Amino acid sequence: MTEQSQGNEAWPNAPAVARVADSPRAYNYLHGSWSMGTEASEECYAFASFRLYPKRRALLRDDEYVAIGRRAFDLLHLLVLQAGTVVSISDLMRFVWANINVEEANIRVQMGLLRKALSRCEEAQRAIETIPLRGYCFVLPVQHHPKGIGSEQPGPQRQTNLPILPNPIVGRDDAIVIVGAELEKRQLLTITGPGGIGKTTVAIAAANSHAKRFEGAVTFVDLSNASDGEGAARAIAEALRLDIQRSALEELLVHLHTRASLLILDTCEHIVEPVARLAETLLAHCSNLTLMVTSREALRANGEWTHRLPSLRFPDQGEEVNERNMSSFSAIALFVERLHSTMRFEIEKRDLPVIAEICRRLDGIPLALEFAAARVVDLGLRDIAANLDDRFKILTRGRRTALPRHRTLSAAIDWSYSLLSDDEQRMLRHLASIGGVFTAEHAMAVGGNAGCERPPEALSGLYEKSLLTVDTRNDAPVYRLLDTTRVYLAGINAA
Repeated sequence: MTEQSQGNEAWPNAPAVARVADSPRAYNYLHGSWSMGTEASEECYAFASFRLYPKRRALLRDDEYVAIGRRAFDLLHLLVLQAGTVVSISDLMRFVWANINVEEANIRVQMGLLRKALSRCEEAQRAIETIPLRGYCFVLPVQHHPKGIGSEQPGPQRQTNLPILPNPIVGRDDAIVIVGAELEKRQLLTITGPGGIGKTTVAIAAANSHAKRFEGAVTFVDLSNASDGEGAARAIAEALRLDIQRSALEELLVHLHTRASLLILDTCEHIVEPVARLAETLLAHCSNLTLMVTSREALRANGEWTHRLPSLRFPDQGEEVNERNMSSFSAIALFVERLHSTMRFEIEKRDLPVIAEICRRLDGIPLALEFAAARVVDLGLRDIAANLDDRFKILTRGRRTALPRHRTLSAAIDWSYSLLSDDEQRMLRHLASIGGVFTAEHAMAVGGNAGCERPPEALSGLYEKSLLTVDTRNDAPVYRLLDTTRVYLAGINAA
Protein backbone atom coordinates (compact mmCIF):
# COMPACT_ATOMS: atom_id res chain seq x y z
CA MET A 1 0.00 0.00 0.00
CA THR A 2 1.38 3.41 -0.98
CA GLU A 3 -0.16 6.60 0.32
CA GLN A 4 -0.66 9.50 -2.07
CA SER A 5 1.51 12.43 -1.03
CA GLN A 6 -0.47 15.63 -0.73
CA GLY A 7 1.05 19.01 -0.06
CA ASN A 8 -2.08 19.87 1.94
CA GLU A 9 -2.18 16.67 4.04
CA ALA A 10 -2.49 18.76 7.22
CA TRP A 11 -5.95 19.90 6.04
CA PRO A 12 -7.55 16.83 4.41
CA ASN A 13 -11.04 18.40 4.34
CA ALA A 14 -10.02 21.81 3.05
CA PRO A 15 -7.25 21.56 0.47
CA ALA A 16 -7.21 25.28 -0.28
CA VAL A 17 -6.45 26.21 3.32
CA ALA A 18 -2.82 25.06 3.33
CA ARG A 19 -1.94 27.76 0.84
CA VAL A 20 -2.76 30.48 3.37
CA ALA A 21 -1.77 28.69 6.57
CA ASP A 22 1.75 30.02 6.76
CA SER A 23 0.85 33.03 8.90
CA PRO A 24 -0.05 33.12 12.63
CA ARG A 25 -3.31 34.88 11.80
CA ALA A 26 -4.41 32.07 9.48
CA TYR A 27 -3.42 29.46 12.03
CA ASN A 28 -5.27 31.23 14.85
CA TYR A 29 -8.35 31.53 12.65
CA LEU A 30 -8.38 27.82 11.88
CA HIS A 31 -7.37 26.74 15.42
CA GLY A 32 -9.17 29.15 17.67
CA SER A 33 -7.88 27.54 20.86
CA TRP A 34 -4.30 28.57 20.08
CA SER A 35 -2.77 31.67 21.63
CA MET A 36 0.75 32.83 22.23
CA GLY A 37 -0.06 32.85 25.95
CA THR A 38 -0.72 29.10 26.03
CA GLU A 39 2.34 28.52 23.86
CA ALA A 40 4.57 29.99 26.56
CA SER A 41 3.56 27.31 29.10
CA GLU A 42 3.22 24.30 26.78
CA GLU A 43 5.81 21.56 26.34
CA CYS A 44 7.93 22.05 23.26
CA TYR A 45 11.18 21.00 21.59
CA ALA A 46 13.35 23.77 20.16
CA PHE A 47 16.00 23.39 17.43
CA ALA A 48 17.52 25.96 15.07
CA SER A 49 14.74 28.54 14.59
CA PHE A 50 11.94 25.96 14.99
CA ARG A 51 9.70 24.95 17.88
CA LEU A 52 7.74 21.70 17.88
CA TYR A 53 4.63 21.41 20.09
CA PRO A 54 3.60 17.73 20.44
CA LYS A 55 0.28 18.37 22.21
CA ARG A 56 -1.07 20.69 19.50
CA ARG A 57 0.87 18.90 16.74
CA ALA A 58 2.26 22.23 15.61
CA LEU A 59 5.60 23.25 14.12
CA LEU A 60 6.58 26.93 14.26
CA ARG A 61 9.53 28.75 12.79
CA ASP A 62 10.00 31.88 14.89
CA ASP A 63 6.31 32.90 15.16
CA GLU A 64 5.28 31.56 11.77
CA TYR A 65 3.27 28.34 11.60
CA VAL A 66 4.83 25.74 9.27
CA ALA A 67 2.21 23.60 7.51
CA ILE A 68 3.31 19.97 7.27
CA GLY A 69 1.20 16.83 7.01
CA ARG A 70 0.41 14.69 10.00
CA ARG A 71 2.64 11.86 8.78
CA ALA A 72 5.60 14.20 8.31
CA PHE A 73 4.90 15.71 11.73
CA ASP A 74 4.97 12.25 13.36
CA LEU A 75 8.27 11.49 11.62
CA LEU A 76 9.78 14.72 12.92
CA HIS A 77 8.41 14.14 16.41
CA LEU A 78 10.04 10.71 16.76
CA LEU A 79 13.36 11.86 15.25
CA VAL A 80 13.52 14.85 17.60
CA LEU A 81 12.71 12.66 20.62
CA GLN A 82 15.70 10.47 19.70
CA ALA A 83 18.00 13.22 18.43
CA GLY A 84 21.59 12.04 18.00
CA THR A 85 20.68 8.37 17.53
CA VAL A 86 19.74 6.42 14.43
CA VAL A 87 16.02 5.58 14.24
CA SER A 88 15.42 2.52 12.12
CA ILE A 89 12.98 2.55 9.20
CA SER A 90 10.92 -0.16 10.89
CA ASP A 91 10.60 1.92 14.08
CA LEU A 92 9.54 4.96 12.06
CA MET A 93 6.93 2.97 10.18
CA ARG A 94 5.52 1.49 13.39
CA PHE A 95 5.29 4.94 14.97
CA VAL A 96 3.78 6.77 12.00
CA TRP A 97 1.64 4.03 10.47
CA ALA A 98 0.59 2.02 13.54
CA ASN A 99 -1.36 -1.12 12.58
CA ILE A 100 -1.20 -0.20 8.87
CA ASN A 101 0.91 -2.09 6.34
CA VAL A 102 2.56 0.38 3.99
CA GLU A 103 5.53 0.31 1.67
CA GLU A 104 8.89 1.77 2.58
CA ALA A 105 8.44 4.32 -0.21
CA ASN A 106 6.00 6.18 2.05
CA ILE A 107 8.85 7.02 4.41
CA ARG A 108 10.88 8.54 1.57
CA VAL A 109 7.91 10.62 0.34
CA GLN A 110 7.12 12.01 3.78
CA MET A 111 10.80 12.57 4.53
CA GLY A 112 11.08 14.65 1.36
CA LEU A 113 8.14 16.81 2.44
CA LEU A 114 9.62 17.22 5.90
CA ARG A 115 13.05 18.19 4.62
CA LYS A 116 11.48 20.72 2.29
CA ALA A 117 9.69 22.34 5.22
CA LEU A 118 12.85 22.45 7.34
CA SER A 119 14.91 23.89 4.46
CA ARG A 120 13.32 27.30 5.14
CA CYS A 121 16.03 27.65 7.78
CA GLU A 122 19.60 27.35 6.51
CA GLU A 123 20.78 25.78 9.79
CA ALA A 124 18.14 23.05 9.52
CA GLN A 125 18.67 22.16 5.85
CA ARG A 126 20.74 19.11 6.87
CA ALA A 127 18.97 18.44 10.18
CA ILE A 128 18.06 14.88 9.16
CA GLU A 129 20.77 12.56 7.91
CA THR A 130 20.04 9.38 5.98
CA ILE A 131 22.06 6.45 7.32
CA PRO A 132 22.18 3.92 4.45
CA LEU A 133 20.51 0.59 5.24
CA ARG A 134 19.82 1.81 8.79
CA GLY A 135 17.36 4.65 8.99
CA TYR A 136 17.50 8.36 9.78
CA CYS A 137 19.13 10.53 12.43
CA PHE A 138 18.25 14.04 13.63
CA VAL A 139 21.66 15.69 14.07
CA LEU A 140 20.87 19.18 15.40
CA PRO A 141 21.02 19.99 19.13
CA VAL A 142 17.52 19.91 20.65
CA GLN A 143 16.33 21.76 23.74
CA HIS A 144 13.40 20.21 25.63
CA HIS A 145 11.13 22.62 27.49
CA PRO A 146 8.70 20.43 29.51
CA LYS A 147 6.73 23.42 30.85
CA GLY A 148 7.16 25.76 27.94
CA ILE A 149 9.76 28.34 27.02
CA GLY A 150 8.09 31.22 28.84
CA SER A 151 8.06 29.48 32.23
CA GLU A 152 11.80 28.84 32.31
CA GLN A 153 14.61 31.09 33.39
CA PRO A 154 17.03 31.84 30.58
CA GLY A 155 20.23 29.88 30.84
CA PRO A 156 23.10 28.66 28.74
CA GLN A 157 22.07 26.59 25.75
CA ARG A 158 23.15 22.96 25.84
CA GLN A 159 25.35 22.05 22.93
CA THR A 160 26.75 18.68 22.02
CA ASN A 161 29.16 17.43 19.41
CA LEU A 162 28.53 13.75 20.12
CA PRO A 163 29.27 11.55 17.10
CA ILE A 164 26.32 9.83 15.47
CA LEU A 165 26.12 6.11 16.15
CA PRO A 166 25.31 4.78 12.65
CA ASN A 167 24.51 1.23 13.76
CA PRO A 168 21.93 -0.10 16.21
CA ILE A 169 23.45 -0.82 19.61
CA VAL A 170 23.28 -4.53 20.39
CA GLY A 171 23.95 -6.20 23.73
CA ARG A 172 24.99 -3.10 25.64
CA ASP A 173 21.75 -2.01 27.33
CA ASP A 174 22.94 -3.13 30.78
CA ALA A 175 26.27 -1.35 30.43
CA ILE A 176 24.60 1.88 29.27
CA VAL A 177 22.23 1.77 32.26
CA ILE A 178 25.08 1.08 34.72
CA VAL A 179 27.31 3.86 33.35
CA GLY A 180 24.35 6.25 33.15
CA ALA A 181 23.47 5.63 36.79
CA GLU A 182 27.03 6.41 37.84
CA LEU A 183 26.93 9.64 35.81
CA GLU A 184 24.31 10.86 38.27
CA LYS A 185 26.64 10.66 41.28
CA ARG A 186 30.28 10.64 40.17
CA GLN A 187 32.65 13.08 38.52
CA LEU A 188 35.18 10.69 36.98
CA LEU A 189 34.15 7.51 35.18
CA THR A 190 36.37 5.30 33.02
CA ILE A 191 35.15 2.59 30.65
CA THR A 192 37.88 0.04 30.02
CA GLY A 193 38.22 -3.05 27.86
CA PRO A 194 40.20 -4.44 24.92
CA GLY A 195 40.28 -2.79 21.52
CA GLY A 196 37.07 -3.05 19.55
CA ILE A 197 34.93 -4.02 22.56
CA GLY A 198 32.63 -0.98 22.19
CA LYS A 199 33.84 1.47 24.85
CA THR A 200 33.19 4.56 22.73
CA THR A 201 29.72 3.36 21.75
CA VAL A 202 28.68 2.86 25.37
CA ALA A 203 30.10 6.24 26.38
CA ILE A 204 28.24 8.11 23.63
CA ALA A 205 24.97 6.27 24.29
CA ALA A 206 25.17 6.93 28.04
CA ALA A 207 25.96 10.59 27.42
CA ASN A 208 23.03 10.91 25.01
CA SER A 209 20.61 9.45 27.53
CA HIS A 210 21.76 11.73 30.35
CA ALA A 211 22.66 14.90 28.48
CA LYS A 212 19.69 16.88 29.78
CA ARG A 213 21.08 17.20 33.28
CA PHE A 214 24.12 19.14 32.04
CA GLU A 215 23.36 22.82 31.60
CA GLY A 216 26.63 23.47 29.84
CA ALA A 217 28.30 21.64 26.97
CA VAL A 218 28.35 17.90 26.45
CA THR A 219 31.55 17.50 24.48
CA PHE A 220 33.28 14.56 22.84
CA VAL A 221 37.08 14.79 22.63
CA ASP A 222 39.16 12.34 20.58
CA LEU A 223 42.59 12.12 22.23
CA SER A 224 44.08 9.50 19.90
CA ASN A 225 46.42 12.06 18.32
CA ALA A 226 47.48 13.74 21.59
CA SER A 227 50.98 12.79 22.73
CA ASP A 228 51.10 14.35 26.20
CA GLY A 229 49.08 16.26 28.79
CA GLU A 230 49.50 19.60 27.06
CA GLY A 231 48.29 18.09 23.79
CA ALA A 232 45.29 16.59 25.59
CA ALA A 233 44.39 19.96 27.16
CA ARG A 234 44.67 21.65 23.78
CA ALA A 235 42.46 18.99 22.14
CA ILE A 236 39.80 19.58 24.81
CA ALA A 237 40.00 23.35 24.37
CA GLU A 238 39.65 23.01 20.60
CA ALA A 239 36.64 20.71 21.01
CA LEU A 240 35.07 23.38 23.24
CA ARG A 241 35.93 25.99 20.58
CA LEU A 242 37.87 28.13 23.04
CA ASP A 243 40.06 30.96 21.85
CA ILE A 244 43.38 30.02 23.43
CA GLN A 245 45.08 33.24 24.54
CA ARG A 246 47.22 31.65 27.27
CA SER A 247 47.89 28.02 28.14
CA ALA A 248 45.17 25.56 27.16
CA LEU A 249 44.87 24.34 30.76
CA GLU A 250 44.29 27.88 32.07
CA GLU A 251 41.59 28.47 29.47
CA LEU A 252 39.90 25.21 30.46
CA LEU A 253 39.93 26.05 34.17
CA VAL A 254 38.32 29.43 33.51
CA HIS A 255 35.74 28.09 31.04
CA LEU A 256 34.70 25.03 33.07
CA HIS A 257 34.85 26.58 36.53
CA THR A 258 31.11 27.24 36.93
CA ARG A 259 29.53 25.27 34.07
CA ALA A 260 27.72 21.96 34.58
CA SER A 261 29.56 20.13 31.82
CA LEU A 262 30.30 16.61 30.63
CA LEU A 263 33.49 15.86 28.74
CA ILE A 264 34.02 12.48 27.07
CA LEU A 265 37.76 11.87 26.76
CA ASP A 266 38.04 9.11 24.18
CA THR A 267 41.11 6.88 23.62
CA CYS A 268 43.43 7.68 26.51
CA GLU A 269 45.47 4.49 26.91
CA HIS A 270 48.60 5.84 25.18
CA ILE A 271 48.80 8.89 27.49
CA VAL A 272 47.13 7.43 30.56
CA GLU A 273 49.41 9.09 33.15
CA PRO A 274 49.21 12.65 31.69
CA VAL A 275 45.42 12.32 31.34
CA ALA A 276 45.17 11.14 34.96
CA ARG A 277 47.03 14.25 36.13
CA LEU A 278 44.95 16.50 33.86
CA ALA A 279 41.70 14.94 35.11
CA GLU A 280 42.66 15.46 38.75
CA THR A 281 43.59 19.09 38.08
CA LEU A 282 40.34 19.86 36.23
CA LEU A 283 38.14 18.20 38.82
CA ALA A 284 39.94 19.89 41.73
CA HIS A 285 39.01 23.31 40.30
CA CYS A 286 35.71 22.64 38.50
CA SER A 287 33.07 21.37 40.89
CA ASN A 288 30.34 21.01 38.22
CA LEU A 289 32.49 19.09 35.74
CA THR A 290 32.02 15.40 34.96
CA LEU A 291 34.60 13.41 32.98
CA MET A 292 33.84 10.16 31.19
CA VAL A 293 36.97 8.42 29.89
CA THR A 294 37.42 5.52 27.47
CA SER A 295 40.72 3.69 27.71
CA ARG A 296 42.13 0.19 27.46
CA GLU A 297 43.65 0.92 30.87
CA ALA A 298 42.17 2.73 33.89
CA LEU A 299 43.63 6.11 34.81
CA ARG A 300 44.04 5.16 38.49
CA ALA A 301 43.21 8.77 39.32
CA ASN A 302 41.72 10.10 42.56
CA GLY A 303 37.97 9.44 42.75
CA GLU A 304 37.87 7.31 39.58
CA TRP A 305 35.09 4.73 39.09
CA THR A 306 35.79 2.11 36.41
CA HIS A 307 33.60 -0.20 34.40
CA ARG A 308 35.33 -3.03 32.54
CA LEU A 309 33.25 -3.75 29.45
CA PRO A 310 32.93 -7.50 28.86
CA SER A 311 32.72 -9.33 25.56
CA LEU A 312 29.30 -9.94 24.08
CA ARG A 313 27.77 -13.24 25.17
CA PHE A 314 28.45 -16.23 22.91
CA PRO A 315 27.66 -19.95 23.27
CA ASP A 316 30.12 -22.21 25.07
CA GLN A 317 31.73 -25.04 23.15
CA GLY A 318 29.07 -27.69 22.57
CA GLU A 319 26.17 -25.50 23.75
CA GLU A 320 23.12 -25.87 21.51
CA VAL A 321 21.95 -22.85 19.55
CA ASN A 322 18.52 -22.82 17.96
CA GLU A 323 15.99 -20.34 16.65
CA ARG A 324 14.41 -19.99 20.10
CA ASN A 325 17.54 -19.11 22.08
CA MET A 326 19.81 -17.47 19.48
CA SER A 327 18.67 -13.95 20.43
CA SER A 328 19.84 -14.52 24.01
CA PHE A 329 23.44 -14.56 22.76
CA SER A 330 24.31 -10.91 22.16
CA ALA A 331 27.34 -11.80 19.99
CA ILE A 332 25.11 -13.76 17.61
CA ALA A 333 22.50 -10.98 17.65
CA LEU A 334 25.16 -8.41 16.66
CA PHE A 335 26.66 -10.62 13.97
CA VAL A 336 23.26 -11.28 12.40
CA GLU A 337 22.26 -7.61 12.56
CA ARG A 338 25.48 -6.50 10.84
CA LEU A 339 25.12 -9.32 8.32
CA HIS A 340 21.65 -8.13 7.35
CA SER A 341 22.98 -4.60 6.90
CA THR A 342 25.35 -5.73 4.12
CA MET A 343 23.31 -8.33 2.27
CA ARG A 344 20.03 -10.22 2.12
CA PHE A 345 20.66 -13.41 4.03
CA GLU A 346 18.12 -15.95 5.25
CA ILE A 347 19.56 -17.83 8.22
CA GLU A 348 18.85 -21.55 8.14
CA LYS A 349 19.06 -24.02 10.99
CA ARG A 350 22.30 -25.48 9.64
CA ASP A 351 23.92 -22.02 9.75
CA LEU A 352 23.51 -21.56 13.51
CA PRO A 353 26.42 -23.79 14.66
CA VAL A 354 28.69 -22.06 12.15
CA ILE A 355 27.67 -18.59 13.37
CA ALA A 356 28.14 -19.73 16.97
CA GLU A 357 31.65 -20.96 16.15
CA ILE A 358 32.56 -17.63 14.51
CA CYS A 359 31.29 -15.68 17.52
CA ARG A 360 33.15 -17.94 19.95
CA ARG A 361 36.45 -17.88 18.02
CA LEU A 362 36.23 -14.09 17.79
CA ASP A 363 35.70 -13.81 21.55
CA GLY A 364 32.44 -11.89 21.21
CA ILE A 365 34.36 -8.73 20.31
CA PRO A 366 32.02 -6.39 18.37
CA LEU A 367 34.69 -4.99 16.04
CA ALA A 368 35.85 -8.49 14.99
CA LEU A 369 32.26 -9.63 14.48
CA GLU A 370 31.58 -6.61 12.26
CA PHE A 371 34.64 -7.42 10.16
CA ALA A 372 33.51 -11.04 9.81
CA ALA A 373 29.95 -10.08 8.86
CA ALA A 374 31.31 -7.76 6.16
CA ARG A 375 33.19 -10.66 4.50
CA VAL A 376 30.27 -13.11 4.35
CA VAL A 377 29.07 -11.59 1.08
CA ASP A 378 32.25 -12.67 -0.74
CA LEU A 379 33.63 -15.56 1.37
CA GLY A 380 30.54 -17.19 2.85
CA LEU A 381 29.94 -18.29 6.42
CA ARG A 382 31.73 -21.61 6.22
CA ASP A 383 34.89 -20.29 4.60
CA ILE A 384 35.16 -17.61 7.29
CA ALA A 385 34.73 -20.17 10.06
CA ALA A 386 37.28 -22.50 8.45
CA ASN A 387 39.92 -19.78 8.05
CA LEU A 388 39.83 -18.01 11.41
CA ASP A 389 43.40 -19.13 12.06
CA ASP A 390 44.21 -16.62 9.31
CA ARG A 391 41.73 -14.05 10.63
CA PHE A 392 44.17 -11.19 10.32
CA LYS A 393 44.35 -11.75 6.57
CA ILE A 394 40.61 -12.02 5.98
CA LEU A 395 39.11 -9.63 8.56
CA THR A 396 40.35 -6.44 6.94
CA ARG A 397 37.20 -4.67 5.78
CA GLY A 398 36.60 -1.93 8.32
CA ARG A 399 34.80 1.34 7.66
CA ARG A 400 36.79 3.71 5.46
CA THR A 401 36.03 6.52 7.90
CA ALA A 402 37.17 4.53 10.96
CA LEU A 403 40.25 5.48 12.91
CA PRO A 404 43.37 3.69 11.54
CA ARG A 405 43.54 1.32 14.52
CA HIS A 406 39.96 0.14 13.78
CA ARG A 407 40.27 -0.45 10.03
CA THR A 408 41.65 -3.96 10.37
CA LEU A 409 41.62 -6.52 13.17
CA SER A 410 45.40 -6.59 13.15
CA ALA A 411 45.64 -2.82 13.59
CA ALA A 412 43.41 -2.97 16.67
CA ILE A 413 45.83 -5.34 18.43
CA ASP A 414 48.96 -3.66 17.03
CA TRP A 415 47.91 -0.51 18.91
CA SER A 416 47.56 -2.39 22.24
CA TYR A 417 50.75 -4.41 21.80
CA SER A 418 52.82 -1.33 21.00
CA LEU A 419 51.85 0.26 24.34
CA LEU A 420 53.26 -2.64 26.40
CA SER A 421 56.58 -2.57 28.21
CA ASP A 422 59.31 -4.98 27.12
CA ASP A 423 58.54 -7.20 30.12
CA GLU A 424 54.84 -7.25 29.30
CA GLN A 425 55.47 -8.06 25.63
CA ARG A 426 57.85 -10.86 26.58
CA MET A 427 55.38 -12.43 29.02
CA LEU A 428 52.44 -12.08 26.63
CA ARG A 429 54.31 -13.81 23.80
CA HIS A 430 55.10 -16.79 26.01
CA LEU A 431 51.61 -16.98 27.52
CA ALA A 432 50.33 -17.55 23.98
CA SER A 433 51.76 -21.07 24.16
CA ILE A 434 49.54 -21.98 27.13
CA GLY A 435 46.22 -23.50 26.09
CA GLY A 436 43.05 -22.69 28.02
CA VAL A 437 43.20 -20.97 31.41
CA PHE A 438 46.16 -20.56 33.76
CA THR A 439 46.83 -19.40 37.31
CA ALA A 440 48.89 -16.39 38.34
CA GLU A 441 51.63 -18.71 39.64
CA HIS A 442 51.85 -20.50 36.29
CA ALA A 443 51.94 -17.20 34.39
CA MET A 444 54.73 -15.80 36.57
CA ALA A 445 56.74 -18.99 36.15
CA VAL A 446 56.37 -18.70 32.39
CA GLY A 447 57.38 -15.04 32.56
CA GLY A 448 60.43 -15.83 34.69
CA ASN A 449 61.54 -18.53 32.27
CA ALA A 450 61.10 -16.05 29.41
CA GLY A 451 63.47 -13.57 31.06
CA CYS A 452 60.96 -11.12 32.56
CA GLU A 453 62.64 -8.98 35.20
CA ARG A 454 59.43 -8.45 37.21
CA PRO A 455 56.86 -11.14 36.37
CA PRO A 456 54.22 -10.04 38.95
CA GLU A 457 54.17 -6.47 37.59
CA ALA A 458 54.09 -7.76 34.02
CA LEU A 459 51.10 -10.01 34.73
CA SER A 460 49.25 -7.21 36.52
CA GLY A 461 50.01 -4.82 33.67
CA LEU A 462 48.62 -7.21 31.05
CA TYR A 463 45.36 -7.49 32.96
CA GLU A 464 45.10 -3.74 33.57
CA LYS A 465 45.66 -3.09 29.87
CA SER A 466 42.81 -5.46 28.94
CA LEU A 467 44.95 -8.13 27.29
CA LEU A 468 44.00 -10.83 29.78
CA THR A 469 40.63 -11.79 31.20
CA VAL A 470 40.26 -13.15 34.72
CA ASP A 471 37.67 -15.46 36.24
CA THR A 472 37.32 -14.99 40.01
CA ARG A 473 34.43 -17.42 40.57
CA ASN A 474 36.71 -20.15 41.92
CA ASP A 475 38.87 -20.13 45.07
CA ALA A 476 41.87 -18.96 43.07
CA PRO A 477 41.47 -16.59 40.10
CA VAL A 478 42.38 -17.98 36.69
CA TYR A 479 43.45 -16.00 33.64
CA ARG A 480 42.78 -16.49 29.96
CA LEU A 481 44.13 -15.03 26.75
CA LEU A 482 41.54 -14.03 24.17
CA ASP A 483 41.70 -16.35 21.16
CA THR A 484 42.20 -13.39 18.83
CA THR A 485 45.19 -12.23 20.87
CA ARG A 486 46.60 -15.77 20.88
CA VAL A 487 46.44 -15.99 17.06
CA TYR A 488 48.08 -12.54 16.80
CA LEU A 489 50.94 -13.61 19.07
CA ALA A 490 51.40 -16.89 17.20
CA GLY A 491 52.17 -14.79 14.12
CA ILE A 492 54.74 -12.75 16.06
CA ASN A 493 56.37 -15.86 17.55
CA ALA A 494 56.59 -17.48 14.10
CA ALA A 495 58.20 -14.42 12.53
